[in-house]
Amino acid sequence: MTERNLARCAQALAHRGPDASGSCVTSSFAFAHRRLAIIDPDPRSSQPFLDEEFGLAVTYNGEIYNYRDLRRDLLRRGYRFRTESDTEVLCKAYACWGIDSVKRLRGMFAFAIYDQKTGTAFLVRDRLGIKPLYYARANNGLVFASQPSAILQWPRVRSKLDPVGLSSFLSYRAVFGERTLFADVRKLQPGTWLKIKAQSHEQTRWWDPARLDESGDCSSLETLIGSAVEEHLLPHAPVAALLSGGLDSSVLAFELSRHSSQKPTCFTGIVPGDVYDESPYAVEVAKSLKLAHVLVRLPGATSLDVVKRLTALRGHPVGMHNEAAMYLLARAVSHSHKVLLTGEGADEIFLGYSRIFRLSFDLRRQALLAALPDVIGRPARRHLGLPKFKASEFEFFLARYTYFPQSEKLGLATPAWRKDIVHDAGLIDWMNNAYHSGGATPVERIRQFFVRHHLPALLEMVDNTTMAAGVESRVPFTDHRIVALALRMSFSEHLRWKHAFAPFRAAFTPIEKFSETLDVSKAALRTLYRDRLPASVITRKKLGFPLPLGKWATDQSSEPFRDLIFKESPAIADCLDIGALRRWYAHRSQAANDAFGKQLWLICNLEVFLRQLSP
Repeated sequence: MTERNLARCAQALAHRGPDASGSCVTSSFAFAHRRLAIIDPDPRSSQPFLDEEFGLAVTYNGEIYNYRDLRRDLLRRGYRFRTESDTEVLCKAYACWGIDSVKRLRGMFAFAIYDQKTGTAFLVRDRLGIKPLYYARANNGLVFASQPSAILQWPRVRSKLDPVGLSSFLSYRAVFGERTLFADVRKLQPGTWLKIKAQSHEQTRWWDPARLDESGDCSSLETLIGSAVEEHLLPHAPVAALLSGGLDSSVLAFELSRHSSQKPTCFTGIVPGDVYDESPYAVEVAKSLKLAHVLVRLPGATSLDVVKRLTALRGHPVGMHNEAAMYLLARAVSHSHKVLLTGEGADEIFLGYSRIFRLSFDLRRQALLAALPDVIGRPARRHLGLPKFKASEFEFFLARYTYFPQSEKLGLATPAWRKDIVHDAGLIDWMNNAYHSGGATPVERIRQFFVRHHLPALLEMVDNTTMAAGVESRVPFTDHRIVALALRMSFSEHLRWKHAFAPFRAAFTPIEKFSETLDVSKAALRTLYRDRLPASVITRKKLGFPLPLGKWATDQSSEPFRDLIFKESPAIADCLDIGALRRWYAHRSQAANDAFGKQLWLICNLEVFLRQLSP
């Protein structure tokens, strides 16, 4: 019975590990593994990995980038190895230093290790949450996996939805904290281990960006970025990079060209008809660095068929608008490469979202306007895009961060769903606590929120999307040494005004406009690489992965999505009032913009997910 159930769980993860599979069942534990073989493809390194000398069993997803250094250290201490894998290094490190060995690891990892001598198991997740790890309690045991869809294959783990999780997805494109879309499934937090012994479960936060050693690594930012990229490469196989033509991916391309022993290949996705086409910048960077460059056309980036396939593989709705495009690009990469470097993390740690990180400036503007008579202050607030009332710091943050404002979302909700989510009171309370637990100033609170909550959600999206195509994404900017150094740097080192008069002009300019025209975001990166990359890359404004959702929302490409909601029997009718949704669409589509397009994208993709969950 256990073996059959285990096989079903593993099969749900087959796309993440197409190269090999394995399982181990005992009276105390049962592990199954799907392998994407990158380091040491020798069958002896297959998982679950058993170390009979020390009575250890491990199943592990990720890469330990400093495993060679750890291996040499362990060899000096008398430990013997039978493979060249980082998995065996993980086992021997645990045997030598215990669970505290995870603090010596540099890399991305989610693993379970069982110590047969003590009857103790640990679930462990890396510092920044690059690799996902979920768990659920079932009978007298605990079931865990890289995706909730695998856990739901286990008997007695219910697929009952969590209404607050669904509400969070619509508001923020993600579900934060331990909560997931499923009532019975929990998410292990980044930098956390869960100790399991008999019937007791104890969580420990072993790394916290809010409690870092002030001294830290004294290396320069340039040295750390170069070292991180070099560690992310493979000695025996080529590593590709995603090159959008923006600053972050261009920095990685530059470092890849410096440290790779082979001529690197970069991939650029092109969405046909996109007004934000960045490929000319990517071509310029590739030529300047003498990189092999592959341009990939992505005609299905908003295709319902692609979204359905990606949703089915991951067991999670497509939230971020670039996920389908990223999946198609990863499929193209998979024909020649197993590993892809991407630039995720740079915006969060180097302050790339200036419209949010300028919160203190907005608060000062609001205070000045509050002193003016309403006849002047009210139209000024409207022009500047400030709240109509005297908003708190947290309310300001939420207004900038939310994709679906609470009042607008609740206006579309059915009465029953509004009751289920308690009018979002619990969700807003959680966000408020998460926001205020990170620092002493608005800037520090925002920075900590992005590193502790926003970034893990983004990294999970990238991991799930590329692994759905059998490609491992690697994110050098999330090396914890880089994160620690960036957090120690001052606000002005990351975000500064373009010139002396910029603050004065910004005072009378809506933030959506001045954040791109008067700010220099990620200033530390721009300064460091200004003589190494084309000037056009250093000076131009930030753009996201190309996908014009404002246009998509009203043209024929969104019609199949809209038909799911407006012409069929929608599953989302349990949450949203379809009549109200029709009126909302008719009103908002008259002046369609990307904000409206992103909202419609979330609603439609949640519908796709709910249909697949209950066919």
